[in-house]
Amino acid sequence: MNKKSYLSDNLLTYLLKHIEGSPETKFYESDLRRISASGLSNLRKQKYLVFDQYDFEKESYFDKHGNERFVRKVNGRWIATSTDDPEISYLELKETDMNRYLFNVQPLLVEIKKINTLAKNIDAITSRVYFIGEKTVLQDSVGVFVAFLGDDEQAEAELLGLRAKIGKVDRVLILCPTYEIKSQDLLNKLAGQNIVCLTFEEAFTDKDFTVNFSKMQFDEGIGQTAPKLTTQQTADYTRHKYLCYDHLYIPGTSPMKRSNDLSVNGHAIKMPDASFRLLIELVVELKKGKGGWLTIYTEEGKYQIFDRLRRPIEGSLHDKNAKKFIENDGSKRYRISTHPDFVTYDRGNLLKHTDPEVRKLAKRLPLRRKYSTRI
Repeated sequence: MNKKSYLSDNLLTYLLKHIEGSPETKFYESDLRRISASGLSNLRKQKYLVFDQYDFEKESYFDKHGNERFVRKVNGRWIATSTDDPEISYLELKETDMNRYLFNVQPLLVEIKKINTLAKNIDAITSRVYFIGEKTVLQDSVGVFVAFLGDDEQAEAELLGLRAKIGKVDRVLILCPTYEIKSQDLLNKLAGQNIVCLTFEEAFTDKDFTVNFSKMQFDEGIGQTAPKLTTQQTADYTRHKYLCYDHLYIPGTSPMKRSNDLSVNGHAIKMPDASFRLLIELVVELKKGKGGWLTIYTEEGKYQIFDRLRRPIEGSLHDKNAKKFIENDGSKRYRISTHPDFVTYDRGNLLKHTDPEVRKLAKRLPLRRKYSTRI
């Protein structure tokens, strides 16, 4: 089941709203059929609804007006009479009036966890709050929860003490089917604990239950200030785990022999030809939008080429750590570890560069720097 079907599925919407009010709500088949017979069939197949046997000998029956009734089988018919007022007319019930279901939250939790590739195991924190997994987003660990909350009083009781019940994570995302916190004071208290609450409609993308983590409004990375990111950029950082937010501009000019112009975070620097060729090669790979990793073989102990590449740019980086910007995964793979959108260039100038290898690489650079990837 995806978000599109969720938004158009009146039955699931009905169920989730009632579960937010009371997780133990029991739903009668006749009521569910009136909303959507096909939806009832689908939810039963997907095990969202679990049959709950009604015991007429031990349990009372409540009609649609909330009146308690006494149920007995008379001449093959189910008859429900009022326990309070004999003047109230009896009801003749069908099997579907007594068949009832409990909502099973597990398929929903499993689906959200699977689609978002969350780590760790699903765990019920309370009867209303479920941990469904953890994900690294912009270098922060995010604990993801689904909560069924009916009002701000419940939200305060369930969420303010949540961090004491869970493992250490940098941030917490609470997903609520429809509930929105109204108290600004409570919102401020939760923000102070790095806890964000979003409705399903706010949190999920248009196509499925994929969480749009950019809605958490991450403002800072570790050790450096992050720019405001688009939804796609946030998804790319989550998938590819880029370490930096530095901006690199390559004008393609070389006013002096064997010296190339660069701009790193607005700072003008120079880079020699050999290092510049390697830089362009890394840019070509980064612009493919697949993580930017390039396998480069060097003789054992001869890694000076990377030192020469990192040295000119180090002082202009946000955290002065060029080994993060030119990242090595320990398996002879290297990349520029910032988002492809943050690396720009003048392709026309590069195509006219004096170095034939640079010209050859420039032909592989995209004319437009925008591309699309998905988690």
